[in-house]
Amino acid sequence: MEDALDEWRTVLLYPRTDGAEENASFLQRKVCVFLRCFSFHPVRYRGVALNIKEINGSLDKIAEDKVRYQLTSMPVSKLQRQGESKSFIDESSLLGRDDVKNEIISHFLSETSKEEEGSPIQTISIVGVGGVGKTAVAQLVYNDENVKRHFTCRVWTYVSDIFDESKVAKSIIVGLQGLDKQANLKLESVPLDALLDEIRRSIKGKKYLLVLDDVWTEKDKDFEGLNAAFKCGAPGSWILVTTRKSTVATIMGSSHTIQLNNLSQEICWSIIRNIALREKDQRTCEEFKPVGLKIAKECKGLPLVAKTLGGLLRFKTGIQGWENVFNSELWRLEMVHKDVFVPLLLSYYDLPSPVRRCFTYLACARKDTSFNICHVISHWMAQGYLDLDDDDSPLELKGFEYFKCLEARCFFQGFEYQDQCLAYKIHDLVHDFALFLTRGEFMALEVSKGNTSSTMNGQRTLRHLIVIIEKGLHFPEFIPNAEKLRSVLCYDDGFGPAISEKALCNLFNQARRLRVVVVWMPGHCSTIPEEIRNLLHLRFLNINSSRNLKRKFSQLEAS
Repeated sequence: MEDALDEWRTVLLYPRTDGAEENASFLQRKVCVFLRCFSFHPVRYRGVALNIKEINGSLDKIAEDKVRYQLTSMPVSKLQRQGESKSFIDESSLLGRDDVKNEIISHFLSETSKEEEGSPIQTISIVGVGGVGKTAVAQLVYNDENVKRHFTCRVWTYVSDIFDESKVAKSIIVGLQGLDKQANLKLESVPLDALLDEIRRSIKGKKYLLVLDDVWTEKDKDFEGLNAAFKCGAPGSWILVTTRKSTVATIMGSSHTIQLNNLSQEICWSIIRNIALREKDQRTCEEFKPVGLKIAKECKGLPLVAKTLGGLLRFKTGIQGWENVFNSELWRLEMVHKDVFVPLLLSYYDLPSPVRRCFTYLACARKDTSFNICHVISHWMAQGYLDLDDDDSPLELKGFEYFKCLEARCFFQGFEYQDQCLAYKIHDLVHDFALFLTRGEFMALEVSKGNTSSTMNGQRTLRHLIVIIEKGLHFPEFIPNAEKLRSVLCYDDGFGPAISEKALCNLFNQARRLRVVVVWMPGHCSTIPEEIRNLLHLRFLNINSSRNLKRKFSQLEAS
C-alpha cells in the first residue's frame, strides 16, 4: 500500500511546478475517489490505477474474512505522555552484582596486584551470555568515584564482532585526547603503526584503565600491536574486557576471569518490581508478588529481559493485567533467541501502532553506537511515521512523545559520556530484535575487499539500507534491487568512507522512492548530481563533505 501511495504522489506531481505536496491524511481521504480521476489521464495513470484496484481487492477479502471467522476488534494501546528522565547508569539492573563490582574494584585498588606476573599491565575479563549485564557491570565499575580517582586516565572502547585494529586504535586515541569529530577526520589517513605510536605517547608513564567492550575475536595476532602499545603504561594500569567467549579471556592474557552467571528468580522479580511498581507501597508490591515471581521465572536470569518486562508491566492495570502477560501465547513461540525475543514481543505488541513503526526503524542504528534523539525524530518525520491526530501538536513534539514512550518501556536508555548526556544507545539484543521484525526490509551491506554487493540479489522487499565501508574503499556504484529503497545510510565512523559522484548519480536514478539519504562525499567532489531531482519523496538529506557543495534543488518539491 505504501508503494502505491508513493506512486500516486509521483503522478500527482507531474503536472505541477510549484506548491506543497499533499500530506498523508489528504491522500488517504482521497483514495476512495482516486480511480475516477484517472479517466482524464488513461495512459499515465493506468499502472497505478490497477495497483490500487488490486489493493482494494485484498482489503475487501480481509473484510470478508473478518465476518466469516467472526473476528473482533481489540482496543489499541494509546500513547501516554511520559515525564522527563535523566541520563544515568540504571542500577536497578545491577541488583545482585555488588559482589562482582567490588571484586573488580578491589583488584584495581590493590597495591600488591600491580607487580603480579611480572607485568605492569593486567587484564580482567567479564564473561557471560548476551543480556546478562556484562557491559552494565563494566559501566558501574568505570564510573565508580574511587576508580576515577585511582587512575590518571580512563578510556572506554567498543570493539564489536567485526574486529578492526585501526578502528580500535583510533577510538582509544579519541578517548585519550578528547578529540571532536572534525579532529577525527585527520586520523583517517594515519597508518596503524603511527596510531600505535600515538597510543604509546599518550599513556606513557600513566596509570590508565582501558575498557574493551564486547570483544569477539579469537585470533592472537589481532591484538599483538595494541598489546605492545598498552605496555607503555605505568604499573597499576588495568584492562577490563567484556566478552561472550571464555576463549577471548585466555587470548587477552587475563589474570582474572569473572564468569557472570544468570540472576536468581528473586532478583529478577526485584528488578521488575523496581521498574513496574516503583511508586507503589509495600503492601501493593506483596499483592503483585505471586504473579510477579511467575513472570520473573521467564526472565531466565537475564537482567535485560527483566528490565523489558518491568517496562511493559508498568503500564498494565491490576493483577489481572499481569496475569494476561504471563498467560500470553507468545511464550510458546519457537524462534531464535526465544528467551529474549518473547518478552520483547510482549512489549512491542503493547505499543500503539504508530510507535511500533518508529521502533522497527531503530534497526537502522548501528550496534553500540549512540544516536541523537533529534536525528531519529527527523528520520521518523521523513518516513511519514508520526501519526497526525486531531490535535495541532508540531511533528517534532509528536516524535518526542513517541521516543519517550519507547524509553519508558526500556527499549533503550540514556548514554552518559564524559559526564554529559549526549545521546542514547540500544542494547545489542534489542537491536537484533528490531532486525528480526524487519527481516526482508532492512539490510546492512558491508563493503570489503571481497565483493559483497551480490548478497542483495533477491531482496526485492528491501526498504532500508545501511552501507558500512572498509577503509580505503568506496560506496558501490550499483545497488541491486534498489527500486523500493526508502533509506540509504552510509556510516562514516567519523573517518569518511566516500561515495563518488557516479555512484550517487546511479543511486538517485535507481532508488526514486528515497526519503532519507545520509552519505559522505570526498573532498574533490563539488557538485550534487542533477539526478537528485528524481527523488520526489526526499525529506531528509545529509551529504557530508569537506567542501562546499553546489546545490541544485530548484526542482525538488517542498515537504
